[in-house]
Amino acid sequence: MRVLFVLFCLASGLVFAEEEIRIGVIGPFTGQSSADMGESIRGGARVFAEEANQLSMILGKKIVLVEKDDEAKPAVGLERAKELIEKDKVVAVVGFANFGVLMQAAPLFQQAKVPLIVSASAGGDITRQLKIPPGTPNFIFRVVARDSLQTQAMFKDLVDRHKITKIAILHDNTPYGEGGKANALADMKQRKLQPVAVEHFKVGETDMTAQLARARSAGAEAIALYGLAAEDAMVMRSLAKMEWTVPVVATWTASQRSFIELGGAAAEGVRTTVTFVGNEHGGVSLEFSRNYRRLISSRGMASGVAAAQTYDALRLLYLALNLCHCSKSEDIQKALENIDQPSRSTVITRFKNPFSPTEHEAISSNMVFMGEIRKGKIVYAYKDDEQAAMLARQGK
Repeated sequence: MRVLFVLFCLASGLVFAEEEIRIGVIGPFTGQSSADMGESIRGGARVFAEEANQLSMILGKKIVLVEKDDEAKPAVGLERAKELIEKDKVVAVVGFANFGVLMQAAPLFQQAKVPLIVSASAGGDITRQLKIPPGTPNFIFRVVARDSLQTQAMFKDLVDRHKITKIAILHDNTPYGEGGKANALADMKQRKLQPVAVEHFKVGETDMTAQLARARSAGAEAIALYGLAAEDAMVMRSLAKMEWTVPVVATWTASQRSFIELGGAAAEGVRTTVTFVGNEHGGVSLEFSRNYRRLISSRGMASGVAAAQTYDALRLLYLALNLCHCSKSEDIQKALENIDQPSRSTVITRFKNPFSPTEHEAISSNMVFMGEIRKGKIVYAYKDDEQAAMLARQGK
């Protein structure tokens, strides 16, 4: 088979050098309240790399992942980003989970003209907020359900589906949580609603009964929750301690293993915005889940959303590489903006034209749905979403 490939290349005049394609993978492999996301970013990337190297999918060249732990710390993330660009000479990078880390590091990739595909950080408007002159190529892409889309899904669930309008907002005091609060207030204002209470908590806090008591006294009939997995779990345990049963909808961090395990019985029934739920209906989703268990962890994905989004980000990068037959970062950036064939092996959706020169967000509102914690597992909250997933959501 190898001889035939070489003969084909010689006959066609296409002789590709036997070299590596080095791709950076960065995330909080360690770090308070964030390791589930980092572990899953790395896991999703490794599943992709194994498949790519087994099939020699990218011009016969070997994929090499250069993995960096940003420890969920902005200063560390900045240094690791510099290493990927200056020392490791990667052609592109995927990852990042914490918005505070991403804000510091993203400008480096723009300045170095190295494509960054964010695969877990949902905060802010990072693909648009870079202060670059008009007409300058934008090197920041994202395959994440950004905060505003998650908030839309949360309030469609509470207000439109369940007719609840007396809502309290609880958020942590990180840039992620503050951004979530801002999105919630904007969505409610558009609906001509006001929250009955807005309360915050610190990362590492374990007892939120005081904040929740104020929300209950204000007449809250539901809670919109914006925090990291560990603190979200403490919110649920505080609710159980108060014996207050109230609907809770949360961002995708509540779909993570640490939320489910730390929350225990108190986490049951929480609904959370997700782009991926591992299922048993076959197809690429089942294959991806099986490969993850075999290669990474028999326990499965600590964060299915982070793993799937990272895997899909790399699949889209693969499509771009094959379209441009290139290894220069600037050529890859152009190719990402011009992917004109539908993806067939992505697990979130079948993407079609995921990016363009003016739009670098691959995830649209039709790809975001509600999951729910039931019997210690994340499942589809509603049958209609599960049925849509079986038919394969179509991307933009």
